[in-house]
Amino acid sequence: MKSLRNAATARNLLIGGGAYCLSWWIAYPLAFGYGKLTDGITYPGDFAYVALMPLVTGLPYALVAAGVGASVAWLVDSERPVSWAAFPAAMYAYFSFRGQHWARPPMLIDRASQVTGALFLAVACLAGAKFAVRQREFLPSSPSSSS
Repeated sequence: MKSLRNAATARNLLIGGGAYCLSWWIAYPLAFGYGKLTDGITYPGDFAYVALMPLVTGLPYALVAAGVGASVAWLVDSERPVSWAAFPAAMYAYFSFRGQHWARPPMLIDRASQVTGALFLAVACLAGAKFAVRQREFLPSSPSSSS
């Protein structure tokens, strides 16, 4: 029984990590096209820089992250599929936060904008998983074949 649980755990981790890695094959072309649409938008003021800019620039990545969360929730073998979406959500948060390069030492407002963008992706991933679980609950089950 324990080996089956370990196998399911390993499978679920591979599903989460694989969905995260594959998501970038979709996210980069989507972000490229979205970047062409939003080119030249400026964000004056501190609030717009900290709150709005990471949300607007991270929208295509967040859509893909929500799809990853939904995929993980559909594919894992668990009683609590949303908790397995926390693995790719943590990867989105960590690598989005660590993936910044600065031309000058960042100030507190720069770090706040960085945290907003990283948490946006993680929350989108978990929201996608929660949405997928709710949709699965409302889907009609297949009729039983009782003849």
